[in-house]
Amino acid sequence: MAVIEFKSVNKKFKLYQNLSYSIKEIFINTLLRRWRLQVAYHPVLTDVSFRIEKGETVGIIGENGTGKSTTLKLISKILYADSGDVLVDGKVSALLEVGAGFQPDLTGRENVFLYGSILGLSKATITKKYDEIVAFAEMEEFMESPVKNYSSGMYMRLAFAVAINVDPDILIIDEVLAVGDEAFQKKCIEKILSFKRQGKTIVFVSHDMGMVDRICDRVIFIKKGGHIVEGSTDDMINLYRRLVYNIVDEPEEQIVGENGNVKLMLHESHSHPMNNRYGNRKVEISRVYFSDMAGSIKNRFDTGEDIAVNVEIKRNSDIDEVVFGYAIHSEDDVLVSGSNSRNHHVTLKNTSDTVRFRMIISNVLLEGRYQFTAELHSSEQVDQYDILDRQYEFMVDQATVDGNGLVKLPVIFEIPEESGQI
Repeated sequence: MAVIEFKSVNKKFKLYQNLSYSIKEIFINTLLRRWRLQVAYHPVLTDVSFRIEKGETVGIIGENGTGKSTTLKLISKILYADSGDVLVDGKVSALLEVGAGFQPDLTGRENVFLYGSILGLSKATITKKYDEIVAFAEMEEFMESPVKNYSSGMYMRLAFAVAINVDPDILIIDEVLAVGDEAFQKKCIEKILSFKRQGKTIVFVSHDMGMVDRICDRVIFIKKGGHIVEGSTDDMINLYRRLVYNIVDEPEEQIVGENGNVKLMLHESHSHPMNNRYGNRKVEISRVYFSDMAGSIKNRFDTGEDIAVNVEIKRNSDIDEVVFGYAIHSEDDVLVSGSNSRNHHVTLKNTSDTVRFRMIISNVLLEGRYQFTAELHSSEQVDQYDILDRQYEFMVDQATVDGNGLVKLPVIFEIPEESGQI
């Protein structure tokens, strides 16, 4: 059953341009009250149709200005379509921007009740949930302070805590998880995943493709001009990166689904991960190789033998700091591990045009062939500089180590003396 449905929706905004440019013209036109304004219309969404079923988690991606936030505001009834129908069945809780719905001169406590009422809750219900909301936000000592004194991270904490704890049928999130510290972001993600397991509907907008991949069941990609393409999460992220980074101009093949949506069919060679390199190359990865701890280059290791990943990056623009991300996949495409330098509390400074560093992996992997992804991005993952998706490979031999699966976990058996022997 569809809880959200767009039927041939169109939305455009007026753009005003003053035709007078010189100081003289401004003076004369002001004196004579003879201003001329040229009105143009910018189409944001063009004949958009899609359905979101109950219990789905759907990502909406696209470049800046393509209509992602407009789509969410149409769902939330903040905006209305110029033509077409937007049908929504259920109580909607929307996190559209940091601090939306807050009044700066009111205290945190007062804003919880205000924000809750905007979301349709009674005062009694908000009172019942108040302690839970404040505990989730971890802001007990700040609730009697005016929110105008809050940081953007504090705004987000409180807004998210209210939105996620009012038991909505549909949760809408627009990029707000980019704000806040790492620990709270993790807490929010866990709450979203819990919300998803309850069978709730989630619409998620983000430029963080890793987060989209982790959370979403499928993705709607809004292209320039307001047209959409929808499909699997992997295919849409792949298409997004190819179009954004000018790897291809258009999808290679399209079919029209039952409800009029355009769906993507990628050729197999283009969807193969080993062909993938994306990024704007403001900073690029010029070399990656594996070695042992003594520096000898190799790509075959024994379980328990540390792996040194040696990286060389080249700066092509005036960027001082980057984040290095990595992922390890098994031969059958199972993600074994992934993280980045920021999560390891390491700051990578571009002190020269070429920077070299190495990353040491404590090798608990069991026998197999593994693919390694290397990427460079900005601290908030807004700019993706260089992504080499599964472009590097190494092998692991178990040698004398016994075990099954992908990793040998460091397990210790403890048997108290008084318990006797088995």
